[in-house]
Amino acid sequence: MTTVAPRTVDPEVDAIRHHYEVSNDFYRLLLGPTMMYSGGYWNEGEDLVAALDEAQERKLDTFADLANVRAGGVKRVLDIGCGWGTMLNRLTTVHGAEEAVGLTLSRTQEAFIDGLGNPRITTLVKSWADYAVADESEKYGAAFCINALEHFVSSNLPPKERTKRYRFFFQQVANALNPGAKFVLHTMTAEALPMNRALLDDLKFLQRSEFAGCHIPHLHELTAGAEGLFEVDEIVNERESFAMACRAWLVLLAERRDEAVAMEGEEVVARFERYLDIFAYTLEDKFFNNFRVTLTRR
Repeated sequence: MTTVAPRTVDPEVDAIRHHYEVSNDFYRLLLGPTMMYSGGYWNEGEDLVAALDEAQERKLDTFADLANVRAGGVKRVLDIGCGWGTMLNRLTTVHGAEEAVGLTLSRTQEAFIDGLGNPRITTLVKSWADYAVADESEKYGAAFCINALEHFVSSNLPPKERTKRYRFFFQQVANALNPGAKFVLHTMTAEALPMNRALLDDLKFLQRSEFAGCHIPHLHELTAGAEGLFEVDEIVNERESFAMACRAWLVLLAERRDEAVAMEGEEVVARFERYLDIFAYTLEDKFFNNFRVTLTRR
């Protein structure tokens, strides 16, 4: 396994490390064995907690299908904002990918992936904005970005500059892909709905205390960014699946709260309880979406 240290990092690094460099043991307690931090695909009637790992694996397998990795024709894959390497590991151990590269800014996530001992995975502690393939031979047959894009653009930018930043993101992904390659993007987006005081307070908490400066995009920002670079194959709103995952994580955290506090302290646990509840109800109330977007590189 190869790890490459960054030469540069983006301004969002502090906000990302604030949230993601809580200990891996804490995240294992919260997320369960799959260590997957996004919505899952539950079958009707399944228990949220008991079937959490299976629901996450179903999602990953669906993404592999959408990117044509399970068809056996894709050997080299990229995961942008790769978390704890769950997708990278499954693509290489279950779906036949020969080489999987993950980008993350979290040093604890990099250490966790290194501990998997999978020689087909390369972890780069590097921003997507600083990553580029060296030549045509290094281009990928598929790429994924699973609920990481929400961290990539600053909320402090004016709207036109945010759109330019998303355009740069899609250009970076397109430059890393072979023509005809699939890009599966999972991202929350925000709807322009009426505000009340409680919702406004909760959004301020997300912006100032938990994900400082991170912008949850609007769908039109993404479509403008991808235009001309990708064909849109499918857009599916999966807000319910993400809300269900948040509810499952809250149950797991409540069941082992004393352990969690012993690991990270009351302040961290209370932060996570609040932000997970905010995400759950804002998805359930349709203030946020969670879109699965399947794209083809032109």
